[in-house]
Amino acid sequence: MNSFKELAYQILKEADKPLHSKEITKIALDHGWLKTAGKTPEATMNAQLVVDINSKKDKSRFIKTAPSTFGLNPDFIEPQKGKVAEKEEKKYTISKNVSSKQKGDIAEARIAELVTLYGDTTLSCYKPISDDEGIDLIVKRKESLKTMYIQIKSRFGDNPDDIFTATVKASSVVDRYSMALIFCFFDTEKGDLWDYVWFVPAPDFLKMSNKLMSGKMLGFVAGRKRKESNKWDEYLIDKRDLANGTLQQMERL
Repeated sequence: MNSFKELAYQILKEADKPLHSKEITKIALDHGWLKTAGKTPEATMNAQLVVDINSKKDKSRFIKTAPSTFGLNPDFIEPQKGKVAEKEEKKYTISKNVSSKQKGDIAEARIAELVTLYGDTTLSCYKPISDDEGIDLIVKRKESLKTMYIQIKSRFGDNPDDIFTATVKASSVVDRYSMALIFCFFDTEKGDLWDYVWFVPAPDFLKMSNKLMSGKMLGFVAGRKRKESNKWDEYLIDKRDLANGTLQQMERL
């Protein structure tokens, strides 16, 4: 026995236009395709299509065009049988054995690559032998003594709705524009940093951050979706603009 959703898909595909759930059900019954003991197959058809759309969102084969009226999702790509279909369903997760330090090192290395690769002027990146003072990256402008000291805070995950939170030792932040903090999200599903990072000059961070533990710790809380209520939005930049953002900061020195 064919399912309600499979029948609806085939009927809508042949009709090439949206249909009311009652009309979809009538076509299925008239052709003898739908075998059901239920007294209200139209209601069942409508409910199953609505649930499919609500649960799968844009991955559903169906779209709702009007009350109880459904069409086919033009963006839906029907998975092929076999290995291709399996590949599309695969979820990528990072190894459980990766330590917090290793994650931090990976994010810091990626930031250094971005700063080196992009920019109107060449910048050189150096990693301190020890980061005891809260400096993860030293950035120097080529043929100049101007230098920026960067502290990097990273978070790993695959949910774009997650709130980004980080804490920073107040003693590790110097109230000078020669220092900045970068907050970056590593998307484990994509295997790379999120397209945007927060680039915050140290004086601004000291002024705007949440004071914790009697001021010994400073808190950073931001959403990855721009909102008027998010005070850190103005510091959210394309990750490829990190070099130019650093150069602009150097002009303040």
